[in-house]
Amino acid sequence: MKEIAVGFLAVLAFVVAPSPQSLAAAPTAKPVVAPAGSGKTAPVIMTESKKNIRQEYLLPFPGILPDHPLYVLKQIRDGIMDRLIVDPLRKADFLVLQADKRLNMGKVLLGQGKAVLAEQVVSKGEKYMERAVSGLAAYKSLGRPVPAATTDKLTRSMEKHVEELTALIADTGGSAAASGLAGSLEFVKKLQADIEKLK
Repeated sequence: MKEIAVGFLAVLAFVVAPSPQSLAAAPTAKPVVAPAGSGKTAPVIMTESKKNIRQEYLLPFPGILPDHPLYVLKQIRDGIMDRLIVDPLRKADFLVLQADKRLNMGKVLLGQGKAVLAEQVVSKGEKYMERAVSGLAAYKSLGRPVPAATTDKLTRSMEKHVEELTALIADTGGSAAASGLAGSLEFVKKLQADIEKLK
């Protein structure tokens, strides 16, 4: 009984804890030294506008891969968390995280020469992205505005997916996995158009 209680508390702590992406440091202004002029005055330190700084979108660490014997435990944990999150905005964040993790899993698996498994994992990941977009569309249909930060995150995530899928297709060449990855790429491009309706 004690083990069950500890396991439940661990899952609950993981659900309530902020995601690693939300803990990432915000981009800071980069100092630029202005010309000193005639040399009679000290140089003035200026900062670049934050609007000109766009942080690169990084994919999260994939964790245990699908070919690992303990992967089933990870699936159970993710399934429990998926059901426990009821807020549509937090659910969308969770689903985007799952899609991003699976894309990174696909990259790692492809590097290990497991192209077919990589394609299957990436394809499942894009279904998470579809669920995030459709959930936010349902949220908006209730008359609630979708925050700009959420749509921006979705947009940047999908841009990263297009970039990475294009590279994966090039890496797989003309194999059967390449056609599946090409299907996922077309699916993501269709979802990109759906994001515009959320703004």
